[in-house]
Amino acid sequence: MKEFFGEVPGIFHFHLFGFWHILMTLVMLLAIFLIYKKRNEIRKWKYHDKPVRYFIAIFMFLNMVVYYVPMIIMGTWDVRVHLPFHLCFISGGLFMITMLTGNRKLFKRVYFLSFLGPLPAILFPDLICGPDRFIFWQFFISHHFFLTASLYTLFVLDYKIEKEDLPKALLFAFGIFGIMFIYNHIFGTNYIMMNKLPDHMLKLFPFLTYFDHPIIWLMLTGFLVFYLAYLLTKWWNKTNEKVTIKASSKRKKITVEKQK
Repeated sequence: MKEFFGEVPGIFHFHLFGFWHILMTLVMLLAIFLIYKKRNEIRKWKYHDKPVRYFIAIFMFLNMVVYYVPMIIMGTWDVRVHLPFHLCFISGGLFMITMLTGNRKLFKRVYFLSFLGPLPAILFPDLICGPDRFIFWQFFISHHFFLTASLYTLFVLDYKIEKEDLPKALLFAFGIFGIMFIYNHIFGTNYIMMNKLPDHMLKLFPFLTYFDHPIIWLMLTGFLVFYLAYLLTKWWNKTNEKVTIKASSKRKKITVEKQK
């Protein structure tokens, strides 16, 4: 049991762009594709809204509980490293609140964070353990499942994201960065990788060391990821508009035919 909750690889090893990395990504992409394609059928299911939202929130919360409790029991939990102040944990916590409350206004901020935290980690994961270690599943739920659930909220629950939400979400994210910058400065920690980028990222992109100011790289990444997330909503809003216009034209045609 101790080995299962440890972070030393067992039988299965995780490698960047290796089998498990590709498989995790493909499973997520398939889930997102099916959610998008079957969104109308899913909406007809009476449990598609509140029960699913509650399940997502509880599932993500239990994932964090199971992640933290064994570390506390085994004495490996470190206040300087393991507080839920990493970006994916912060955004994940806000997303849980969104799911429990159905707060559409909060989702307008958290939607962008659901890309900013998980997406870079999904593309370039800092992981060495395979599925015979819990950390593998914790990583999958905190990133792949989180992003998929966010897109379920967009596609199925139809929570709206508009153009004006982008700058507001950026300000919200910078507020989080500002708070954590102060916290890191006071307590000498490295939450949200503000003081030092992960070694595997520096090895993968050596040019990052030429300008050793992680917070600047994080902000540039934030701009890029937020814009990509916005482009998805722009496409989605146009798609919804076309469907609405088509349905409205069909209803008018039927009404005219009945009047004849």
